[in-house]
Amino acid sequence: MKTLAILLALLASSGSAPAPQFRIAPIERLGHFMVLGRITDGFEEELRRKIAENPKIKRVYIESPGGLTLEAKGAARLLNEHSIAVRVAGKCASACVHLWAAADHRELTSSARLGLHAGRPRKEAPGPLELVAAPARQKISDDMLRHAGFSESLIAKARQIPHKSILWLTPADLSAAGVRFTLIEPAT
Repeated sequence: MKTLAILLALLASSGSAPAPQFRIAPIERLGHFMVLGRITDGFEEELRRKIAENPKIKRVYIESPGGLTLEAKGAARLLNEHSIAVRVAGKCASACVHLWAAADHRELTSSARLGLHAGRPRKEAPGPLELVAAPARQKISDDMLRHAGFSESLIAKARQIPHKSILWLTPADLSAAGVRFTLIEPAT
């Protein structure tokens, strides 16, 4: 009986997932979502749920320090399926930039800043498998940036920035580098 109690206690404690580190809030009258926080596990699924609940949404405003690139890739694919634009008006770094770049409809305001740096895997593959996994992860990441027109030289430059540092780029920097997006000027 004591063993059963211990087992039940372990199951109860390990079954609770950590709270999401992001918030997706629909602002229906404006036709967009506000997305704030880290792109963590469950991000794509929560975005899918919010889109199903708010099918008229046509734009996502995002501000994020980054997170998981594969969640960002899945989220971008979902947004593309629904022709939803991604707009950055503040800071968007790391996996957030990858989400923005992989979206078909990309927008920036003049105050937007996109931050790039070298990626870091959540978990490395065991032993020699990492020699195969690392280039595959890098290709996924690079291909997301290429989708928006990031040049090979800018992608290579980003890889040289240590993970704990950020290379911040303005819309002018991105435009000069050939990155494709729509610049949204504030209403006057």
